[in-house]
Formats: sequence, structure tokens, C-alpha cells
Amino acid sequence: MSKKIKLKRRDFLNGFAISMAAGSSLAPLDLFAQAASRGEYYPPGFTGMRGSHAGSFEVAHAVARSGQRFQRPREQTGGIYDLVVVGGGLSGLSAAKFFRDRNEGEINSKILVLDNHDDFGGHAKRNEFDVDGKKLIGYGGSQSFEEPGKYSQVAKQLLRDVSIQTERFYDYYDRNYFDQRKLRAGIYFDSKTYGEDKLILNPMGGFLAGSASREERESAVRQMPLATTDQEAFLNLLNSREDYLEGSSIQEKTQLLNNMSYLDFLRDHANIPEAVLDILRDTYLVITATGWEAQSALWAAEAWFPGTRHLGLYDDSDEDEEEPYIFHFPDGNAGLARALVRDLIPRSVTGTTMEDLVRARVDYSALDHPDADVQIRLNSTAVDVLHTPQGDHVDVTYYYRGRGYRVRAKHVVLACYNGIVPHICSEVPEAQAKAIANATKIPLVIGNIALRNWRALNEAGFNSIYSPGDVCFKHIPLDFPVSMGGYNYSTGPDEPVLLSGWHAPTTQGLPAKEQYRAGRQKLMEMSYDDFENNIFSHLDGMLGSYGFDAEREIAAITINRWPHGYAYEYEGIGQPLGYDRNTGPHVAGRAQLGRISIANSDSEAYAYVNGAIDAADRAINEQLS
Repeated sequence: MSKKIKLKRRDFLNGFAISMAAGSSLAPLDLFAQAASRGEYYPPGFTGMRGSHAGSFEVAHAVARSGQRFQRPREQTGGIYDLVVVGGGLSGLSAAKFFRDRNEGEINSKILVLDNHDDFGGHAKRNEFDVDGKKLIGYGGSQSFEEPGKYSQVAKQLLRDVSIQTERFYDYYDRNYFDQRKLRAGIYFDSKTYGEDKLILNPMGGFLAGSASREERESAVRQMPLATTDQEAFLNLLNSREDYLEGSSIQEKTQLLNNMSYLDFLRDHANIPEAVLDILRDTYLVITATGWEAQSALWAAEAWFPGTRHLGLYDDSDEDEEEPYIFHFPDGNAGLARALVRDLIPRSVTGTTMEDLVRARVDYSALDHPDADVQIRLNSTAVDVLHTPQGDHVDVTYYYRGRGYRVRAKHVVLACYNGIVPHICSEVPEAQAKAIANATKIPLVIGNIALRNWRALNEAGFNSIYSPGDVCFKHIPLDFPVSMGGYNYSTGPDEPVLLSGWHAPTTQGLPAKEQYRAGRQKLMEMSYDDFENNIFSHLDGMLGSYGFDAEREIAAITINRWPHGYAYEYEGIGQPLGYDRNTGPHVAGRAQLGRISIANSDSEAYAYVNGAIDAADRAINEQLS
């Protein structure tokens, strides 16, 4: 039975409060337009259900799912654009910048960026909260720059061009924050699954939380609600230095592991019992969005999961050469999105430095000014992209506020979700459409939970907690300890802080791709209240014995729902070993179509910032060659 929820929560349609719209004779989107013109429109401050919010997907679903065709308006809106970009995420914004900077001979290129969401940035979403007088800033999707030193020269230069100097994060990210406070990784066993609520040290360690010593592993496993024989098996696995495939060649091991799940490997080759497998199942959920029953043992070996480190497949001598995972704005990669928008439309975002971006308030009324060289038009869903009969231009039809509009451009970049491209562009050949359909977006949810204080977590001694049982959010860490640009992370447990909750809608027993497709539908059927109720009961069960009370401590919740989340990177079992960013069906899927090019992380089969930037670079080079 869930507690009575007392949060002051607002539901939004295209970023405007439904409660306000209900008391007006105007439609919600008309109210949105009025709010934007008054400077009151500010999506980062919206709570409730965000990500793929109400109003952002209905038109696209009508096209892709129902096959609905929208009439192409006879009247053209505006003049002829040099470039129209469909999709205002990191790839789309990068494409706009590359085109403007490289389009020699055109001093002031006219560029229009269309996006179906009520905010720019795509998955790089910013969430803001005001808790007891303190501003909290969090990320709602795309999280960090991962090893930016290994980015392409183009991606590195783009960051520099928009005033992002990644080396400064060494000063802004406090890598000793959790260690100094003796905070570790925990594991929570819920009473519904295990018969009792128990929070203990995670013997496997955890993300940004360090590893456990042999003695700590022994103590933790002995506290788990497992039979003694299962505890022994778990300890043997965690402490093992055995090669469970001894006698097989590297090639034989690689093939075997690629074609079996990690759980099957542990079951069949390490004799690990089911109770232990159930604990391990969702340990990589934040990356794979499925349990290990649907992901290969080879992937587990690449990440050095228990039982794989001594198979002799990988040399860990270069481990220290990896860059630390610290390149993080308080709002995640929304910091880059804001930097790009500031570069494209200077009047929309104040400041000149990367530090200025953190506390800047975007002027959304400046994004779509008719006199500007670059316009960003939000709440606008493209439904038809087609070359003119002469082939010298491309017409783009989009829907905004329930009405169709048509714009014409010399060049078009489709930086939207790859899967919808064949549905809105009838010129995509059948073979290319089939290549695109080989992939599927990976669904996930990032919930931001604003706490008035984190005394209970401090008392428990954990900054990141994994839950293997019957809970929605399997991984719940404290936010990254980053202070920059006048924004300061919590200095202690008496101050407000953000918790992040990671959820993936899994269906055990199905292959990875089928889980992703089924999970997408599951997410669309879940309400905000479903998530909120689970968060309250989860945190009360997990931290109640340390004085936590969800009704008292939780100030606000934002659910960033992404049914079309990560780009597909050939996750699953039995995928061809040679597939990577440059090889695989996605390469055929991104083929140029005359004056239309494709740029998104899907087209790179790489769900990272540099994948989005490199895709934009490729697309603009195609169009300007």
C-alpha cells in the first residue's frame, strides 16, 4: 500500500501546465506560445513526466505506427533555408554549427532546426529544482563526456569552439568527496522478494564507489539472505582466480562467450546457483537495459565481471591509462547543448565561458526569432521530407500546434531518431530502410529525486545502491559531486541533494531486441504515479531504519522517460564480432539521399556524445562536398 503522496507536482503537455490550460478557453499550445513570448516558458524547471513527454510523440506515432499521411501544405512558410535540421539534439545542433561554419560563400546561412520536444538537446536534458531555497541542477539523459581525449579531432575542436575545456573538470569534479565521507556502494534486499529489508555493503563494489576488500566481501556475503551453500558459491566466484575455460584457445573462448549469456556461462562453467544469478542479473542494467540473461558473456568479460577476469582474454595493463569518469556538467551533456545554442543564437544564452553555462537561464523566446540566421523551432514534428520535382531543393512538412507547415531548403539533415526516417522520407530505398530497421532504440528511465537532506544515506554509509529484487529503480546513486560556475554541490548531509534512479523495462526470457521493443510499450503505459509510488516505497524500505521518511524528505521528482533511449550498439547474444561503428547494417542505413543526409548517434551505432558529433560532421561534409 503506497503512502499518500504530498508532492506539489505538475503535469505538462508540451511543457505547459495542464492545470493552467484547464482554466482557459485557449488550447494548451496557444498558452505555451503566450508564455514563451513573455519569457515565462522554461522547460528545465518542469517536474513530473519529462523526456518523451505528452505532446512530443503523438504525431510521430501516427506516422510510424498507424501509417497516417499528413497533407503537404501548398503554401510555403518563410523563404528558402540553406539548411533544415530535423532533430535538435546534440547531433542536430552540431550539424547546424558545422554547416554555418563551413558553408563558404554564404556569409549568413539561414538555418532552421526543428524538434518535436518542448526543449532542445534531445537526450541531453536539464532538470532544475528549488528545494528549501537551494537550486539543484541535474541531468535527465545524456550524462558525461567519456574519455574526451580519445575523441576525433573534429569532436575535440567543436568542444573548444563552444568554450568547453574538458581539463577544467579535474578542478570541478571532487573525486575524493565520497571517500572522505566514507561512503561506499551498497546492495539492498527488499522484503517483498527476500522476506526482509536489508541494506549492506555491496561485495562487488559499484560505479564511482570503489571496490571491497576480501574481508569486506566475506562479511557482506555472509549477511545476504541466502542459503549457506549459495553464500559459499558467491564468495568462491568473487574471490576466484580460476580460468573457467582452461584448455580452450582465445578464439574458442571468444566464440563461446559471444554466443552464450553471461548467466549461462556462470551456470554452466562456474556452477553458480540460481539465487546468486538472480543477484547478478541486473548489475549492468544502466548500460545494457536488460538483465545478463539477454547479454553475452563476452560483453561481461570486456567489463571484467565476476568469473571472467582470469579467462586470459584481455590485458588490463592499460587500465590506468583510461581517463577518469569526471567530465560532467551539473546538468550532464545539456551543458554542451546549451553551449551549442549559445554559439548559434548568442542572444538566447548569456555568458561566454563553460562556467557561465551552469547558472544561465535560457531565453526561449529568442530561439525562433524570424530575423535570426539560425532558428530553433520546438514542439514541431516533421512528417514528410521530399525532394522537389527538380531535385534542387527539399520540402519539409512539420506539425506545430496542431497545424501543418511546409518549409523549403537547399539541404536537409535528418538528426532525429533513425527508425522514423523511412516513415517520413518516402525516398529511402527498401534496402536502406531494412538496414535502418535492423536496429532498435534502447528504452530507459532516469529519475531525479530531490531530497531535502541525505542524512539517512550518510548514516547508512552509502552513495550508490543496487537493488536486485522487485523494485523499479535498480540503481540509485547520489548525483555527481561537481561544483562550478557558482553552483555548488551539497557540502554535507543536512543540505538538499539529488538522487538519480535508473530503470529499464525488462522482460526476462526474451532476446535483447525483443525486450527493447516490449519495454518501449511498457514505458508508454506507465504513469508518473506508478514511478512515484515505487520511489516512495523503495526508499522507505531501503532507508527507513536510518530515519528516512519519504513524505518528509522528498521535495520533488522528475521522471525522464526515454522509450527511444540509447542508440543500438549490437547488444545481445550471438552478434557478429566484426560489427562496430564503421561496420554493420547501420552503415548502409545512413547512406546519403541527394540533398538529404542522416546524422544521429543511431547512424554511428554508438550511444555517446562523440558519436553524435561525428555523425553531424559526416552529414555536413556530404552536403557540402
